[in-house]
Amino acid sequence: MTGKKANAMKEVFIVPSTHWDREWYKPFQEFRLKLVELIEDLLEILEENDYSFTFDGQTIILEDFFEVKPEHKEQFLEVIRAGKVAVGPWYLLPDEWLIGQESFVRNLEFALTLSQKYQIPLMNVGYLPDQFGHTRAIPQLLGDLTTLRWAVIWRGVGNEITKVPFFWKCHPKAETIIKVNYLPFSYGNAAYLSSELSVLPNDISGIVRDLEPFSPLPLFLLMNGTDHQFPNKSLITNLPKVKIKGMKIHLSLLEEYIRKLDERITEEQVQLDIYAGEFRSSARAPLLQDTYSTRMWIKLWNAKIEDLLVHYLEPQFTILKLAEILDYPKNLIELAWNWFLKNQPHDSICGCSVDQTHNEMISRFSWAESICSGLFESLEEKLQKKATENSTSLLTYNPSNNGTSPSLIRFKAPVKMNVKKVFTTNGEEFPVQPISSSEEILFENNFKPFFIKTGIKMLPGRKLMDVYLNEVFFAEDVADPTLYHITMILGKKLIGELNTQKLKEKVLALVDSGKYKKFHVKATLGSQRSYLALVPLRPWSYEKLLLSDQPTKKTLKEKLTVTKNSISNKFYWVKFNRNGTFSLFDKQRNVLFTNQHAFEDLGDRGDEYTFSAVKPDKARAVKVHRKLKTVGPLFAEIEQTMLLKVYAELSEDRTKRSGKAIIPVSTTFRFYRDLPRIDITITLTNTAKDHRLRICFPLPFESPTTKTSTHFGFIERQGEPVSLEEFAEQPSVIQPQRRFIRIEDPKTHAAFSLFNKGLPEVELVHKQKLALTLIRAVGFLSRQDFPERPMHAGPFLETPGAQELHKEYTFEYSLLIHAKEMPINETVNAAESFALPPVSYPFVNNTLVSKLQKPLISFKESMIKISSLRIRDNALTVLLYNIDQNPVELPITTVAKFQK
Repeated sequence: MTGKKANAMKEVFIVPSTHWDREWYKPFQEFRLKLVELIEDLLEILEENDYSFTFDGQTIILEDFFEVKPEHKEQFLEVIRAGKVAVGPWYLLPDEWLIGQESFVRNLEFALTLSQKYQIPLMNVGYLPDQFGHTRAIPQLLGDLTTLRWAVIWRGVGNEITKVPFFWKCHPKAETIIKVNYLPFSYGNAAYLSSELSVLPNDISGIVRDLEPFSPLPLFLLMNGTDHQFPNKSLITNLPKVKIKGMKIHLSLLEEYIRKLDERITEEQVQLDIYAGEFRSSARAPLLQDTYSTRMWIKLWNAKIEDLLVHYLEPQFTILKLAEILDYPKNLIELAWNWFLKNQPHDSICGCSVDQTHNEMISRFSWAESICSGLFESLEEKLQKKATENSTSLLTYNPSNNGTSPSLIRFKAPVKMNVKKVFTTNGEEFPVQPISSSEEILFENNFKPFFIKTGIKMLPGRKLMDVYLNEVFFAEDVADPTLYHITMILGKKLIGELNTQKLKEKVLALVDSGKYKKFHVKATLGSQRSYLALVPLRPWSYEKLLLSDQPTKKTLKEKLTVTKNSISNKFYWVKFNRNGTFSLFDKQRNVLFTNQHAFEDLGDRGDEYTFSAVKPDKARAVKVHRKLKTVGPLFAEIEQTMLLKVYAELSEDRTKRSGKAIIPVSTTFRFYRDLPRIDITITLTNTAKDHRLRICFPLPFESPTTKTSTHFGFIERQGEPVSLEEFAEQPSVIQPQRRFIRIEDPKTHAAFSLFNKGLPEVELVHKQKLALTLIRAVGFLSRQDFPERPMHAGPFLETPGAQELHKEYTFEYSLLIHAKEMPINETVNAAESFALPPVSYPFVNNTLVSKLQKPLISFKESMIKISSLRIRDNALTVLLYNIDQNPVELPITTVAKFQK
């Protein structure tokens, strides 16, 4: 059945609700005062009336309310238990494009934990009312990881959806499928029902009339609430009096409507349409996707902390716990996640709020990162405390899924070691390249013997305040026989063995000998040299490497030829141009890429939500200087500095660009001998307003599509959108990305991939230029005087902080020229290898290393990736995903001791 029965009774479900932005055009604490007032009003209504209320899909409002009104805690929990108020299933409502896949998972888990703590039910509907579009991962998250089988959504759904509800799945071959109730007229389609009884029937009938074309069943959802709206008390008295012919009206919870809708679909065997993929259309509602680049510091910081938690801390502590080496710091990790998640509501992470709101995010990010840093230091310190070997070994952890190509490891060793190579426990060796050395002098002075004798007796042990005493060197002065030198090597980590009692005895013997009238004492932090090596590593695992000062026996067949203006290896040659761009010739496919790494700067008369271009594009590089920074057997680096001339701001009428500004830019390009990757680090200080700055890579071919990384894999997107005048917002070609975007030449074998660290906005311009957004600077939360979106998306408020004026940024990205036949899983691996470098711990003992040599989990299917590896509920918890659309059988090997 696909149509409604003639003259069937229409059932209308009016759902009292609110959409609660935790912080937005007012900071959190001000909105919380309103939240407290709303809940107190609601509790008063519920005491005296048969009423229900849907609380926006969030559970964090419980914590926010209980902190201020603990005396109402049980009263509020009771109405939830009684089914009068619905909360959850989310902890909070995040933006879907700017957070990582594990943030979704933890968001759901935090809500579940709260429900268990308070013994309350969670709403059985995946309610996502105001997200700026919807990732294709939602059916996976809800369908695979929860018992939820329905989602309710609004923005992003295009004209291809004509009937509601419908089936939604991740991709065409996906087995998991959920049902979706689309809100064609937003989450507040009945927010302003009249309080006058005489008008109310017309209001309800009009909304039902608008919904009828979408529904194959005579069931209609009226959401009576919108942003920060309080309960409509007039409905309680007026609704029972409303009589509309052929219509039955219910005051209900959202999930009561969904339950009834589900029953009728089954009873009447309604055939639902199936949609596969993501929702990113602006046809019916503004998508507001230029928020991907507003206040870019938020996006960078968010990506950094999620990677720290998911890829570095959780898996390492899990491995060390199961090896019975360290305890798993469950409470601290959860606390870091809690502060971190509180910065992910869409108005927060999107950067589309007032300055105070975003200034307060700094504290939450800082607290989350401080916990991560403290845990990292604790992990390193405890590993080093167990060190008994001399300084010839290295324990290296690979936090990525890359196991197919060499990983770039960085490590430190004492300068005196002069490391020439590393080799694995099976004897395979790899050359290294030194990159820097350091000797920070903490203090240096001459002392008389009396002070030396007094001081050495007071030595408490190897820990001196926040550093450790790792080595001591003794030497007589060459010119003065009465002067003696004592050099102490200190470090942030405890390295090697040092008997402090024997040290005291030796120093006292030197003093008591009477030979020396002065002692020259120097304490240095370090005296370490940093090295890089390219070594194959197993994914999500530890490897032991040995250090050697002997030259490698490997013959370096291929050469890296480099000057300050050019580079050549077996993959490509690169020649820099006077304007700071470069040309690249792909030797393996005979393809020339010209004018690479060009700056584009357009004026922006839009707001925090939407980019509105003001021409001309002006970003002229002057005073371009290059120097050869590093040359070695593995890689070379060219450092380039320039001044970028741009317009200073918009004219007063916002139609033209005016003034002059200079943006200082420093860029380091790293070229490898054995990797076709080019890593780029750029540092700049924004000195202009009202503009968008991008870095561009013109392509020597046209491609109608991109393969872009998204949650749990990648998605193929069309380049050029369809644009119609009646669209709520004119569509843009920009798109969100996670770690990479890949473009393939449909006519040849060439392909181009661009990797990034925390830069979410990218665009394929006119099918043949890739543009990566670095900065978008604007001065208003919302405006309505530009053509792309001629309506407000929020209050008209100035936001000078969103101009990013005088803010220094460092951006990291990498390009890879390759064959389009390269499997997509290798692109995923290469992108992760760039974004997630291994970490190394020097001189860890053999007994400890032997416990860590075997991976916790292993499998051979290259299309399966690990999303997270941690301990939850006292069990090893591993989340895997398939980046291919075809299902696979997956034999998994784990270490035998796992019971759960």
